[in-house]
Amino acid sequence: MRNRLGVLADFDFRQLFLADTVSQVGSQVTQLALPLVAVLALHASAFEVGLLAAADTAAFLIVGLPAGALVDRLRRRNVMIAGDLARAILLGSVPFAWWMGWLSMPQLYLVGLGTGLATVFFDVAYQSYLPHLVGRGSLVEGNAKLQGVQSVSQLAGPTAAGFLIQASSRTSPSAARTRTSDGRSPRASTSSSETRSCGLSPPALGRRTCSPASAVRC
Repeated sequence: MRNRLGVLADFDFRQLFLADTVSQVGSQVTQLALPLVAVLALHASAFEVGLLAAADTAAFLIVGLPAGALVDRLRRRNVMIAGDLARAILLGSVPFAWWMGWLSMPQLYLVGLGTGLATVFFDVAYQSYLPHLVGRGSLVEGNAKLQGVQSVSQLAGPTAAGFLIQASSRTSPSAARTRTSDGRSPRASTSSSETRSCGLSPPALGRRTCSPASAVRC
């Protein structure tokens, strides 16, 4: 059984494998969900959506080089845990602010930049942590399994983001108000059509110009 699982039989590697799976799926969901939230909830322009995408990737330019030196001075496991917790808190603030009515584009910019920074430190830490975890003999197998997680998350992440956005749009207060107003629209259109058929013009409601065919309705 241990030979079949390979490095997955090691408890420490399984912990890293699960953490990396959640991290990769969360990153893929974020890349699709944040721009859609900006467009659907805040009616963001094309420039604002582009700025949001730039904020998500700007972290790699800002701290990409010094992140390696900083991670070497810290415990890599703690860096990875802190990175995942930071991303969870930042992403969790988006639905919370949306329900409370506080969501804004500056917050989405901060969330995109913050999650990007946390991703940089997590990636640097786990890449240097893996050789110490599995040893040189199992390094190729460990990298292969983690790369497989990344490939699967690129397919599953956007799909999960689509389902989450669809579910949230059905339960949102604005969607409920839209459905309510849509339910009233047939009655409003019927009454307006009857008013037009009776010849009641808004400036002169006192004058009726009913035709014989519509006299019963009038």
